[in-house]
Amino acid sequence: MNKETKNIINDKKQRLNKSRIYYMILDIIYIILGALFISIGINLFLLPHKMTTGGASGIATIVYYIFNLSMGVTIMLVNIPLFLISIKKLGWRFSIKTILSTILLSIFVDIFTFDSLVSKINTDLFTSCLFGGIIVGIGLSLTFKAGASSGGSDLLAQIIYNLTSLQSVSQILLVIETVIISAVIIVFKDINLGFYSIIAMYISTKVIDILFEGIYYTREVKIISKNSNKIVEEILYDLRRGATILKGIGAHSNTDIDVITCVITRPQISKLKNIIRRNDKDALIYISTVNEAIGEGFKNING
Repeated sequence: MNKETKNIINDKKQRLNKSRIYYMILDIIYIILGALFISIGINLFLLPHKMTTGGASGIATIVYYIFNLSMGVTIMLVNIPLFLISIKKLGWRFSIKTILSTILLSIFVDIFTFDSLVSKINTDLFTSCLFGGIIVGIGLSLTFKAGASSGGSDLLAQIIYNLTSLQSVSQILLVIETVIISAVIIVFKDINLGFYSIIAMYISTKVIDILFEGIYYTREVKIISKNSNKIVEEILYDLRRGATILKGIGAHSNTDIDVITCVITRPQISKLKNIIRRNDKDALIYISTVNEAIGEGFKNING
């Protein structure tokens, strides 16, 4: 290998390292801002009215009012066992960002309490669930953008999905959130809190739909790449999704090309983009909404 070739290889390695550092810093910024928005949405609008969008914060809301234990402490206690299982079953790569996001959320939710942010805002239930849902949705969108989650229900749903034969992460998530909101109704003996919590959760979900990729929808992705083998390998082993390689011919170049087709869930969009970014920055990607995905890893054909 001559000196010029070595210099080219070293230059490519340096650019790749710089790119990885840049995106790592960007992800950390997204995670910090996401945790901040979620904590403000909870403390300023939802917690004062005993409402929740579900997840660990829903459990923490109940514990806060019954035992006067801080939200942050409860969120961490709920998530610690999930972290341990996640690291063992899902790996460090998946878990590390979620752990960072949850730690920051636990800290922020105790710092930015509703009585320290501003003088307590006198808003009715609907206004609070509306703005609480919007702000929490913005925070979750930023967190998902970084390829992380805020822990709690999202993490538990992923763990259950990977440890069982259940076919849909979104259905598991729906069951978990239903149980938590039902607990809010039972503990506080107010069905209105449950209804408004459902509205807040629905609003936050729709905000994610608008700002990110949609929380309950699957996506069909087509990738045209010169490094298809490496990308497919990471889709199979990192995302645990299937993929199909179609052979084609470029109309302009008249050369053989590979077209990778795969169907993935919303949380995996950001991860797939990172995989493509690492292996082929010049790849062409098409992402389209799938109204319904039936088969292995998705909805069971028997319903």
